Amino acid sequence: MHRKKIKRKGKIFLKILVFYLFAALFFGLLIMNLYRFPFFSKDLISPLAKDQISGNKSIEEILRKENIPYSSVSVASDSSYLVDLRDGGQAIISKKKDIQEQINSLQLMLNRLTIEGKRIKTVDFRFDRPILRL
Repeated sequence: MHRKKIKRKGKIFLKILVFYLFAALFFGLLIMNLYRFPFFSKDLISPLAKDQISGNKSIEEILRKENIPYSSVSVASDSSYLVDLRDGGQAIISKKKDIQEQINSLQLMLNRLTIEGKRIKTVDFRFDRPILRL
């Protein structure tokens, strides 16, 4: 009779041990993959407002200072701004790079293409080298 109690306790202990191992494995995998859930993938606190007006204003100030004619500046995505030029072209400016440098490059392109008599459709500064469509 004593052996039956030991066997029964051993089986119960083994079941509890297997349950805790599976639970630990499940929660470990869950914690490792939390970044995939949309709630955890975004910053909870952002230093800028949702419309990011302060970023737009600084770009507009730089464009005015560099005498680049534009009609509007808007936020294209989390990583770029869209500048609509007065002649109908567009410039996509990356937030991840130096904005002043990108606007200086835009001014240089506009000056050279104006001399050649060409107009810009799109300039994309999000990549290593700007992509220019005429």
